[in-house]
Amino acid sequence: MSYSTQITLPLALILLSGVSTSAQAQLNRHIGDPLNLATSVGIGFDADVLKVGGRLGGETQKVELNTNLGGDKWTLSYLYAPVGQGNNLNISAKINHGKTETEIGRLSHYQYQVGVISEYIGWYETLVFTEVAANYLSIDDHSSSNSFAANASVSMLKPWTDRWYNQVSTEVSAAIDGRERFEGTAWVSLGYRLTEQWSWEIRYRYEANRIDDVELEETKWVFAVQSQF
Repeated sequence: MSYSTQITLPLALILLSGVSTSAQAQLNRHIGDPLNLATSVGIGFDADVLKVGGRLGGETQKVELNTNLGGDKWTLSYLYAPVGQGNNLNISAKINHGKTETEIGRLSHYQYQVGVISEYIGWYETLVFTEVAANYLSIDDHSSSNSFAANASVSMLKPWTDRWYNQVSTEVSAAIDGRERFEGTAWVSLGYRLTEQWSWEIRYRYEANRIDDVELEETKWVFAVQSQF
């Protein structure tokens, strides 16, 4: 079960209307920084699936959209991040549409999440990002498995040189309404900045999910190229 983040067209238009098109915010942020608000486009392979995406950045906000070419797994996310590093009031929201394994088959789902992201600088200039969130999972044709969950994640970004960098992340969700639901993800990546605007990144990801009596574990290689401007 893989989760991407996205939203319906009316909500997308509402979010886009609230974003400045200046796209000049936080030019000092690293291209791999999750709080980077620069406008960007990207393309990559998630296992054997080709995905495309992009984000529209403003002075304190961004809207980001990622999808596979089939359009059945997509993500639309929104971030409010005050200018400057060290802010502890960064609000995230996203809607994910994907597929979920259930006892009656592989069904379409929507997952809605709202969270707060904090940032601090750790050892040797390592950037550490923590997020606490809540989400609601709605599975089409299987409402008995719908659930509310608490979500926590930690991500670390370590630039080694002007060009090379590593990222490590782990994320866990667990139901808080008595349902049987657990989701866990961990990944590590190596990135290389070709220029200030272009980078590539290779990532190895592990996912483990359980909903009711259905369990799924999988590992994936991800390769992506990104440009910001």
